[in-house]
Amino acid sequence: MIGILTLGSAIFTAFTGYLSAANWSAQWHAVEAKDAMNAMGVGAFFFPTNYTQVLTLHVVLFPAMVVLLVVIHVLYIRHEGPVHPYPAKGETP
Repeated sequence: MIGILTLGSAIFTAFTGYLSAANWSAQWHAVEAKDAMNAMGVGAFFFPTNYTQVLTLHVVLFPAMVVLLVVIHVLYIRHEGPVHPYPAKGETP
């Protein structure tokens, strides 16, 4: 589950990095993303056409989330250990 959250954070980091290019293509995708965010009902929290908000999310929030989730993942694996494979047929665990 931590890996899925890390992947989602990394995808949003990449998306905000693409939007911070400030060219015509990024502006077009920002407008389309704004419509998608409004359709999902989260448009009040994330406004992709606001360059300052997008750049702040890209530089501060999302990388911090990725680092935090990776640290939690490593600590969890160090504490619990890796998942062992199922025993082969006829073997006892």
